[in-house]
Amino acid sequence: MPRRLLLGASLASAAGLAACTSGGRDTPDEAPSTATATPSPTATPTPTEEPFVPPGLQESQRDEYRFGDHPRQVSDLWLPAGERREAIVVLVHGGGWDAGTDRRDLNALVADLVQRGWPVLNVDYRGNGDGGGWPGTFTDLATAVDMAAEAAAEHGLPLERTAVVGHSAGGHLAVWAAARHTLAAGEPGAGPRVVPVATAAMAGVLHPTALGEDGGDPNVQLLFGGPPSAVDERYAVGDPTRRVPLGMPLLVLHGTADDTVPPSQAQEFAQAAQAAGDRVDLRLLEGVSHGDPKEPEGATFPQVREWLESVLG
Repeated sequence: MPRRLLLGASLASAAGLAACTSGGRDTPDEAPSTATATPSPTATPTPTEEPFVPPGLQESQRDEYRFGDHPRQVSDLWLPAGERREAIVVLVHGGGWDAGTDRRDLNALVADLVQRGWPVLNVDYRGNGDGGGWPGTFTDLATAVDMAAEAAAEHGLPLERTAVVGHSAGGHLAVWAAARHTLAAGEPGAGPRVVPVATAAMAGVLHPTALGEDGGDPNVQLLFGGPPSAVDERYAVGDPTRRVPLGMPLLVLHGTADDTVPPSQAQEFAQAAQAAGDRVDLRLLEGVSHGDPKEPEGATFPQVREWLESVLG
C-alpha cells in the first residue's frame, strides 16, 4: 500500500452528538459542560490500527494519502478490484466531531460501494480535544477532501465527477466541504481544489447555529469554540445553512425517530437552500433512527446508492 505525506424538533441533548460513535457503541461524553471550558489535554483518539480493511476488501485496494503527522490527517482511496465506475465518492464519518471516532465508522459503507464498482475516498480529520475544533477540524477536512485531486491524477479518475456523502457530524462537514467555493480568501477551507458536483447528508448537523446557543449541544459549542453569541463569525463560515446557495444537487435524508440530531436540522437547511435557488431533495424517513445510515441495507443508504446512480451514473 503506497503511503504519501502531502504536507423543528427539540435541541439535541448534551450527550447527543457524542453518542454517535463507531459501530453504534456508546462512549463517555467528553465535552465540557460549558463552551468556555478547556478540553482535557489527556484526551486520546481511537488509534488507527493496522490492518485497516473494510469487510470483503483487501489491503492492496487501498492507497493512503497523508497530509500531516497526526494519525487522523489521512484519506484512504479504495479502488474496486474489477471494473470501476468513472466517478469518486468521498465519505465523511460522524461521531460528534469527537476525537474518539475515526473513518472506520463508515467501513461498512466503504465496502458496499467499492464492491459495487465505486472508487471511494474515506476521509478523516482531527476531532475536538485532539487538535481539532476551530479551525483544525475544518482545515483538516478541507485538505482531506482535496486529496481527491491527488487520487484522480494518480489513478486516472474523473475529478469533475466527485460526490461527497456524510453522516451526522460528517453530514455537516460534507455539505460544508461542498460550500467551500463560497468562502472568502483567508477563511478556513477557502480555495478548494475539489468542488463536488453533488452532495448528500444523512442525519446531518446542517444548521449548527441553531444548536450552538447556551442550553444547546456542547459538542457544537466545542467545535466552534463558543456559542453563536460569542463567535458568530465562525458559525457564518462553518454553518452550511448560512453558506447557501451551493449550486449543485443536494440530497438530505433524516429519520423522524432520530433522537441525536433533530430532524429540524434537515428541514431548516433545505428551506434555506431552496429559497436561495438550490435543488434540494429532502426526505424525512418515518421511524428511522440516527444510526440507520451506517447500515448498507438500512432504510437510508440504499436511497443514497440510488441517488449516486442518478447523479453520476
